Amino acid sequence: MSHSPFGLFGRPAGDPGFTVAIEIGTDLYDLELHQQSRLLELTGRPGADFDQSATGCARVVYELPHTGWYAAGDDALRVLRFIETEFDVFGAEICRSDLWAEEPIFPTMPNEVGWTGVPSENVTVLTVELEAGARERSIDLAEALTNFRYLGPSHCTPAPEGRLHLVTHSRDSGFEVTGGMGAKALQVISNDWLINRVRVVDSQTYHLELEDRARYHPPRVPDWQFALGGENGRMVVVPDGSANLHGWTVASRQSDGQEHTAELTRDLVWIDEAGLVNLLGDGDRIEAWTATLPGNALLTSFATPQGTEFPVDRWDGMTNWLVETLVGNGSGLIVDLGPGDYVAPVRDDADVDEDAIDLVDLLDPDDEVINAQLHVLDDGVVMVRRSRTVLRRLRLGDHSADGLELDLWHHDGHFDDCTDGYLFTTDLHLAASACTAWFRDHGGLDALDALGCDYSFPDALPATDREDA
Repeated sequence: MSHSPFGLFGRPAGDPGFTVAIEIGTDLYDLELHQQSRLLELTGRPGADFDQSATGCARVVYELPHTGWYAAGDDALRVLRFIETEFDVFGAEICRSDLWAEEPIFPTMPNEVGWTGVPSENVTVLTVELEAGARERSIDLAEALTNFRYLGPSHCTPAPEGRLHLVTHSRDSGFEVTGGMGAKALQVISNDWLINRVRVVDSQTYHLELEDRARYHPPRVPDWQFALGGENGRMVVVPDGSANLHGWTVASRQSDGQEHTAELTRDLVWIDEAGLVNLLGDGDRIEAWTATLPGNALLTSFATPQGTEFPVDRWDGMTNWLVETLVGNGSGLIVDLGPGDYVAPVRDDADVDEDAIDLVDLLDPDDEVINAQLHVLDDGVVMVRRSRTVLRRLRLGDHSADGLELDLWHHDGHFDDCTDGYLFTTDLHLAASACTAWFRDHGGLDALDALGCDYSFPDALPATDREDA
């Protein structure tokens, strides 16, 4: 027998049934055995078990097969009434069982952390999740919210996967009364919307969850980096796999101006001791959020499922790009950074041997040129040099890092072309950040817009096959 998904006795497509969860005011791991036995006895439902809420409290959970939202809610309130006689209860929830299997924690969104309509006293919060793309007929959300006007102030907030949350702060602090009045309002709403889940919870618990989840739904660009060792384009990685970035996208721009959008998805990558994400199998394997950009495109922004766009800080982009550049290239690589329109002076003197002239001999000491240089040495050490005059490319006898003092800025004048110190480090992020900060503090975005880059790779002697000699 088929059932309509709409209305008071509607059942979702596929008839997955509903799961009920009653949240107890005791931490799951503090719940003693005799308390567990008594809770299951009061619940009186076959297959009932325990799990943990978002705040660490114990929840009694059981399934009601072949059930719609109304029957499940009615059953939940009856069980809650029994449990409340002996235990502190923080809330109750019903949820489509197929959705619960994927999302057992109500996805309370942090959009409301600063919502000014929240009452100062502890009240009951009723939250209803609607399936946004499944309506029988067109109805305005504002009209749906009016059905809760007898309960208290209500509003709508986005939820994951394009769903919607109707949130009401009930003037009545009781779960049973709030749930019962909410059910009456939902009788009307359910004629036009599919109901995924309904929850009543005390406001202190609700707003504690909001503050906690705000850390995982950052209202800003999440910390990111380029994965090292990618072969098929440039991979953007958000290492914090616990962040909820479902539906987030990244935008990028190629050198020819073409723009590209890609969705963040969960994937397995590696992270080394220095915290650098890679695809080379170096370090611990972690689950992270990733998106692949075409070619050498630069990341420009992140966007939420609701369309809120967060531009990427261009200095962060420069730092991550430099880190990516330093990895995978052996000793001898030199990266010169400076104004892209700079032209080195030419000495017009036919009587002077040009090979004997050093660039510093040609420059006006008052001609300031903000530039920096990265020079890769052995054993993963990078030398950073920063200067107000043009840095020449050093002709080192070797690239050994033996005896060098790491992670300390030197201002001893060892290099006569280096006016503002040099640094040896194995921390690639530190090396890159030192260059980024140099240009940010001396010219700002104008300097970044005018920035040029030049690479110099070490030359190799022709290989000799000794076996054929």
